[in-house]
Amino acid sequence: AWVALASVVGVGDVTFARLLERHGCARAALEAVADCRTAVADRAVAEMTGTRPRPGLGRRIRQAAADPGRVPRLVAGLGGWLLTPLDPDYPEPLHRIEEPPLVLYGLGHRATLGSGRLVAVVGTRRPSALGRDLSTRVAGRLVEAGATVVSGLAMGVDGAAHRAAVEAQAPTIAVVGSGIDRPGPAPNRALARRIVGRGAIVSELAPGVQASKGTFPRRNRIISGLAFATIIIEAPVRSGALVTARHALEQGRRLLVATGRPLDPRVAGNLQLLRESPALPLIGLDELVADLGLDRSAHRQPAEDCPAARLSREGALALLEP
Repeated sequence: AWVALASVVGVGDVTFARLLERHGCARAALEAVADCRTAVADRAVAEMTGTRPRPGLGRRIRQAAADPGRVPRLVAGLGGWLLTPLDPDYPEPLHRIEEPPLVLYGLGHRATLGSGRLVAVVGTRRPSALGRDLSTRVAGRLVEAGATVVSGLAMGVDGAAHRAAVEAQAPTIAVVGSGIDRPGPAPNRALARRIVGRGAIVSELAPGVQASKGTFPRRNRIISGLAFATIIIEAPVRSGALVTARHALEQGRRLLVATGRPLDPRVAGNLQLLRESPALPLIGLDELVADLGLDRSAHRQPAEDCPAARLSREGALALLEP
């Protein structure tokens, strides 16, 4: 019932909360709207929530009440899973952000969300060659230090960070601004399949929901909310990465920003953050590991079913300080 109500188009955080407050639980809320005649359902929902009537909302809630298992069946058909704040393995950091996702729909390994060493790496969809290379190197170093990379599966910086993680055979988490049935832009679909193999793809949107300008800023609060730190690689002044940075600061997360080059519009947002916020400058990979408090000796543990993951003698020696 919770998932059915939350997945109705037009039922946002406020409407959902007020319906639960009025009726005590999601099932009772569905039943209350279902008991209304279709002709007056919109007005009844508005009265229940103290909002203006929205055409078609009552009808959509009635449809959800008639078949509350529809969305879970869609998710199961995709081989996915879902979590609500009522579930014990719902990511604890998301409980502490404003407007926690009412539902998390996911593909891949759900346990990946439970790591306490999640670090977001984000930036522009049109990075410079230096920015793309920096994203790759930062993600690779985070994996070496035992962290899990979180990003948005967009083109550019996001894709480079995810790709570095999967090429290192490490889990990574992609938070997308659409339903999990069509995750990320088409050129990244092959990358998405590789992410699902070891990590996870998650969304707060039900299968079938298309990405839009409004869905991306909202998904950014989940990227920063899951992670204990966020790293901005390259961001113009109107970049969505700055939205993620603002969320990270509001959520009390650590924020590191690559310094970039003065007068380069691709890093104008970076320089603005460094000038106007308490963000730390990203000045090197060793300094990155130190600033995040990542223990260099706590390297990612290989999967038990992967015999090739055992370190060689040379690989083990390479991890030691001089």
